[in-house]
Amino acid sequence: MNRLISAVVVDDTTIVIDGRRLIGMDEVADALASALHSDPNFILLIESRPAEHYKGIGTVIYASQRVGVPVENLRWTTDDGDVVSFGELKDRHPSSRM
Repeated sequence: MNRLISAVVVDDTTIVIDGRRLIGMDEVADALASALHSDPNFILLIESRPAEHYKGIGTVIYASQRVGVPVENLRWTTDDGDVVSFGELKDRHPSSRM
């Protein structure tokens, strides 16, 4: 079983990962790189309401991709509390473009 790491988006600048309060892209990236080194298959759960703290959510996503966390290992909490993968999130909000 893969380790689950929660990234709690407190606000647009503060992220809590494994109980550590982190500020900024570099601190988040360093924490995720360390986690990736320990377990390359960990699941990263981004905990925040999607309608809030866009910048903080973006920081976690960007940092995770910067250090090589596979997209398929990302999970999000939705406004109703469900935990979904990127594919499930896309399916819930299909593009209106044809």
